[in-house]
Amino acid sequence: MTLKSRRRWQLNQDYPTLKQWFKDHQWESPIPKDILPELGIIIDNICAAGLYTDKSSTLGYMYGIFSNPNIPKLTLFKSMKECFEGIKELAKELNLKYIYTVTGENALHKLYEKHLHLTKLETAIQSYIIDLNNTNKNLDWISE
Repeated sequence: MTLKSRRRWQLNQDYPTLKQWFKDHQWESPIPKDILPELGIIIDNICAAGLYTDKSSTLGYMYGIFSNPNIPKLTLFKSMKECFEGIKELAKELNLKYIYTVTGENALHKLYEKHLHLTKLETAIQSYIIDLNNTNKNLDWISE
């Protein structure tokens, strides 16, 4: 099932789109481009997800499913499923055995558990970050 063009993201080309989505979601600051992974999947103008990997590990980390907030819910739902299928295929190409992700979004909980059949691992989690260079005072892009 391909709804729109599913492809690997190209950060230089796709970051302006992602940045617009962050703005449309009214985040005070966008996710900095240099924090996003090189690998990811995008469904043109609908949604995208990044995949962090390490050559020494068979675990990949899927960072978010970012979306255009102006897309109808049914189209977005189908596209998010398609995006995750793309992440799974990419992970298999890289010989990963697991994809780990976290979310605080209730809608994504339902998508992950009921439709993508991900196994819930934890229900109460705290997350932390340290800015080693003290360059990013506004962490709105990663905070509640």
